[in-house]
Amino acid sequence: MKKFRLEKEYQRMKISQYLREVQNYSGRSLRNVEVFLNGKKVRTTKKLPSSGILRVIEKEKGTDIKPIKLNLDIVFEDEDILIVNKEPFLLTHPTQKKADFTLANGIVYYFKEKYGKEIVPRFYNRLDMNTSGLIIIAKNSFAQAFLQNFSIFEKKYMAIVDGIIDSDEKIVIEKPIYRDGDNLQRIIDERGQYAKTVIKPIKKFKDKNVTLVECELFTGRTHQIRVHLKSIGHTIVGDELYGKGIDIEKGVKRQFLHAYRVKFTHPAAKKEMEMEIPLAEDMKEFLEK
Repeated sequence: MKKFRLEKEYQRMKISQYLREVQNYSGRSLRNVEVFLNGKKVRTTKKLPSSGILRVIEKEKGTDIKPIKLNLDIVFEDEDILIVNKEPFLLTHPTQKKADFTLANGIVYYFKEKYGKEIVPRFYNRLDMNTSGLIIIAKNSFAQAFLQNFSIFEKKYMAIVDGIIDSDEKIVIEKPIYRDGDNLQRIIDERGQYAKTVIKPIKKFKDKNVTLVECELFTGRTHQIRVHLKSIGHTIVGDELYGKGIDIEKGVKRQFLHAYRVKFTHPAAKKEMEMEIPLAEDMKEFLEK
C-alpha cells in the first residue's frame, strides 16, 4: 500500500495522471491497483481535491513458482525492494529444464514466510547461473515499473581473467554482440546489437598469470562481459563457453565473475542508492593461494 499526501498544485488533476506523472507509476501498473481518496474507493478518472490522502493498494497477484527454502544472503530490504547476494551454481529463475531450486523459488518461500502469502518475485536484473553477486527484486508492480522506466542504474562486476593486462588504464570496448542461429555462444559481429563495457585493471597476479579487473556495463546484452573480454584476448578464468573452462585442482569450479556493486534510484525515496559487497569467497581464495 502506498500513501500520498495531496498538495494544492495538483488540484483538479486526474488521479491516473497524478500517479503517472508525479509518482512515476506506469500505465500497466495502474491496471492492477485500487485507489482510495480520503478513505473512499474511487476511479482513477476522478480529479484530485486541493488536499487529502490518496492510498493506492495493489491487487494481489500469485505465482506458480514453487516455494523452496534457501539460505538467502540478504544485503538490503524495505517495503519496495529486496537485494540479495546470489551464490554461484544457482539459476536466477526457473526454466523448462529446471523448475525448482532456483533463486526465485527461494524468494517465493521467503516472501511467504514473511507476508503469509505467495508473491511473484519481480527481478530487475539477472545473473548467469555461475555468476555470483547482487540481484535486485521489486516487491510490487510500482517498484518494478519505476526501476524499469525511471531509475538510473549502474552495475559493476569483478572478474579474474586469463593473462596479464599490460595497461593500467581503463579499456573501453564498444563492439556489437550477435547470436548466430541457435548457438548459445555469442560473437562479435556487425549484425549484432551495440554493446559497451569498460574494463579497469585492478591487480595483476603474475605468478598465476591472471588479472583482477572491474567491468562496468553500459548496455545489457547476454554474455556481454564474457564476449567482450574474449574479444581482447583475456577470457574469464573458469569460463567453459568462452574460455579454458574449470580446473578443480586449482580451485576453479566456475567462471570467476561477480556482480559486486549496483547504483540505482529508489522507487519510493527517489534518491540514489549504492550497494557494494566484497569479492566472492572462492575468487578471493583462488587469488590468495
